[in-house]
Amino acid sequence: MADRLKLAVLGGSSVASPQLVEVLARRTDRPPMQVTLIGRAAAKLDRVAAVCTHLAEQAHVPLAVNATIDPARGLEGSRYVLNQVRVGGYDARARDETFPHAFDLPGEETVGPGGLANALRTIPVVMDYCHLIEKLAPESLLINLTNPNSFIQYAALTYTRVAAVGVCDSPIGLAQSVARLLGAPMEEVWVGYVGMHHSGWVTQVRWKGREMMPEVLARLESLPGLPVEADLLRAIGAIPASYLKYFYHPRRMLEAQRGSAPRAEQLGRLEARILADYEDARLQHIPPSLEQRGAHWYQDIVVPVLLAHVNNSRSTFVLNLANGSVVPWLPPQAIVELPAVVTAHGFYPLQPASAPPEVQAMLRMNAAMEMLWVEAVVEGSREKGLRAMILNPLVQDLDQARGILDRIWPAK
Repeated sequence: MADRLKLAVLGGSSVASPQLVEVLARRTDRPPMQVTLIGRAAAKLDRVAAVCTHLAEQAHVPLAVNATIDPARGLEGSRYVLNQVRVGGYDARARDETFPHAFDLPGEETVGPGGLANALRTIPVVMDYCHLIEKLAPESLLINLTNPNSFIQYAALTYTRVAAVGVCDSPIGLAQSVARLLGAPMEEVWVGYVGMHHSGWVTQVRWKGREMMPEVLARLESLPGLPVEADLLRAIGAIPASYLKYFYHPRRMLEAQRGSAPRAEQLGRLEARILADYEDARLQHIPPSLEQRGAHWYQDIVVPVLLAHVNNSRSTFVLNLANGSVVPWLPPQAIVELPAVVTAHGFYPLQPASAPPEVQAMLRMNAAMEMLWVEAVVEGSREKGLRAMILNPLVQDLDQARGILDRIWPAK
C-alpha cells in the first residue's frame, strides 16, 4: 500500500464515515488510495470500519480501508488529513444547544454561546492532533470539517505549521436554492459569496452574462428556508446563510427550541439505529438509516475539494481560508469564507463582490470575536475570553457575558 495516496480521518469512527468511502469508491478520477480511520472507541470503530471495507471493495480504482485507535500510527505518512472529530459526542452538543436557554438565548453548536463552548473543548484536542501532524505528516493538508470550523482553522494556522483549509456544505446549499429559484442549472449560475463560516452572504448572482440579483431579491419569499425576513434582505441587497437567523431572530429561535428536544438527541437516537444496522455482517451498501442522516457534505464538498487538490483541477469552491489581502475590510489573519480556485499548489481566493456596509460591520465584529476567543482558549486567558464573549452577536451585555463565561470556562 506504500504507493497509495493516504487519507487519514480523525473522528473516523463517525457513523457517517461509510458515506465518505462510498463517494470515494464511486469516483474514478482519483489515484489508488488508502483511507485510515482514526477513532477513540474501538468497538464503534470496528463496526464502522467493517462497513467501509465492504464499500471500498466495490471501487473500480483501488481503495483500501484500515482503522486504528492510535492517532500517531494513523497519521504517519498521510498526504491528506480529514478532521471530523466531535469532542464530547452528542451529549456535549446537547449541552451547547440547551445551556444558553438559562440566559434567554437560543442554543446552537456553532454560533452564539453554544458555539463558543464547543470551540473551548474542541480546539485543545485538535491542536494536539495538529502537533502530531507536524511531526508525522508535515507535508499533509488538513481538511477541516469539524465545527466551529473557522475557530479551529484559525487555531491551526496561528499556532502550528499545519496547512489547513475549511470546508462546509452550507454555501453550496444556498447556491443551489438560488439556482432553483431562477430555474437555472447550477453549473450555469455564478453565485458571489462573501463572509465567514456560518456568517456568509450571497451578494451577487449572474446567469448567462446577466446580473440576476434584483430578480432573486424580488422573489425571496419563494426561496426555501429563508432565514431572515425578506423585506429587510431586499433593503440590504444580500441573502444570508441560514445560521444568520440566530442573529436576526434570536427570540423566535429561542421560543422554537424551548419545549423541544435538542437536535443532538435526535441525532443520538439515529446514530444508535445506524450502529444497529452496521451489525449486519452481510451489509454491502449504505443502510436507509444512514441515508436519513443526510451526510451529503462528503459528496458536495469534502471529496470534490480533496480530488481537485489531488488532480490540480483548478475548480472553484466556497472555502474557508486565511484572508490575507483578499477582503480589505477584514483583518489579514481572519478566516474568511469565499470562492477560491483549487490547485495542487494551493488555494487562490477570488476577490468578492462588494458587501453592504452592515454586512461588513457584522463581519468585522465577528472576526474580532473569533480571533479573540481562539487566543483565549489557547493561551488560557479568561480576560480575552470575556472580551470575546461581549463581542458575540447574541450576547446582550457585560453581566450576561460574565454569567456565560462563569458557566463554561474551566475552573483553575
